[in-house]
Amino acid sequence: MVQNKFKPDPNLKKVYGIYLLLAGLPLFFIASIPVWGAYKFAPEIWREYKIFTFIPLGIVTIGILFVAYWIPRYYDTIFFTIEEDEITVERGVWWKMKHTVPYSRVMCADVIQGPISRFFGLGSVHIYTAGYTGAAGGTAGPGTRGAEASIWGIPNFLEIREIILKSVKNRPLFAQAQVGLEREILEELKQIRKILEKTA
Repeated sequence: MVQNKFKPDPNLKKVYGIYLLLAGLPLFFIASIPVWGAYKFAPEIWREYKIFTFIPLGIVTIGILFVAYWIPRYYDTIFFTIEEDEITVERGVWWKMKHTVPYSRVMCADVIQGPISRFFGLGSVHIYTAGYTGAAGGTAGPGTRGAEASIWGIPNFLEIREIILKSVKNRPLFAQAQVGLEREILEELKQIRKILEKTA
């Protein structure tokens, strides 16, 4: 049974950690080239400017440590809420984000599972609405169109998708917007009719 408000699985922190490792190791290797290059091939530079060769390595190391510090804190801020009429996604360590998507706007919900997430049994539900082309609400998917909201890092992603689709089913898409649009069209037709009557 899915709770009303829930968090991603704690293994999401391990997924982020592996991403950090995959991105950080090559950067660490590249940043260490000036150090061992000067030490091995330019002893005169090593003797005079040894401290400067460590600057790129120091910057990369600080960046990796910062991201490692940030991952658990970011995880603590992520919450998903499935209400009767809408879905809410909350996240953000420094810049807080709270995004709400009413079911009346939802067009479809896709499930995505990358190789690392699949290893930990996690997946994502990406929620799309008509005409939405902005950046992904949670994590980016493989499509060209960004999801308006995403529920990611969860083991029961298929169940969550079914709950969303059942909630969306039989709901009119853009019900309120359609009413407003119909009124605008009606007013426009009335104006056209008046103009035609004057010219007749």
